[in-house]
Amino acid sequence: MLINHRSLVDQYSQSRGAKRSRHSASDRLAPSVFQYDYLVLRALGRDIQSLVDLLPDMSTTPLALDVGADKSPYAGSLLRTGFDLRRLDLTVGSNPDYVGTVEDTGLENDRFDIILCTQVLEHCTNPWMAMGEISRLLKPGGFAIVSVPHVWFYHPHPADNWRFTQEGTVQLCRASQLSMIELRSQGGTILTLFQVLCFLIYGVFGTWAAPVYGLLNLLAEPLDRLIPNTLFCSNFAFLAQKEAR
Repeated sequence: MLINHRSLVDQYSQSRGAKRSRHSASDRLAPSVFQYDYLVLRALGRDIQSLVDLLPDMSTTPLALDVGADKSPYAGSLLRTGFDLRRLDLTVGSNPDYVGTVEDTGLENDRFDIILCTQVLEHCTNPWMAMGEISRLLKPGGFAIVSVPHVWFYHPHPADNWRFTQEGTVQLCRASQLSMIELRSQGGTILTLFQVLCFLIYGVFGTWAAPVYGLLNLLAEPLDRLIPNTLFCSNFAFLAQKEAR
């Protein structure tokens, strides 16, 4: 099928119509089983917390930066761990501490103990530059927690440029002089197939199909555990570390 690449955003807006996604922080942290994106959001929230739990204890109050924060849904995981959290976003609308892009933050070198960057790199023009900027901002020995989509629908907020594979996330780290410590998938093949099915139904029926999403979501998680396969996943999250000097 021919894609009109000159009016992708317009096509997206027209196709969405009155079907609006839920973007509140609470929806991401504790999604309803009747949400069409419940499966990946539930898995992502759980894995972000697991990666935060892997961080070592630090004697002084560590400084953290949430890049592309928007409503900063995962800030609580860092705040509960004792981090002093700052936020960076594209615009002043969400009242961030800093305004800038992940590719060009304008902040000084070696400043932060940890950087959180969730579901942002796909919107960047240059994800390699973005990961390089994250590495530059980290203190030697500092950590990055990053999540990226593998199978996801087109969502230009404000642009949607990239999808990532397991191997691609490792290469992004290596190119930025970061060492991958742990890579997690948000679901395996079964969960991803059910999530795609929810996407398709949502595209036609919107929130009217909430009972159908509930049924599919309840079936997907036990089946995914029963038949584990992480070669086809909806999303990835990883913990990486900058080399200590």
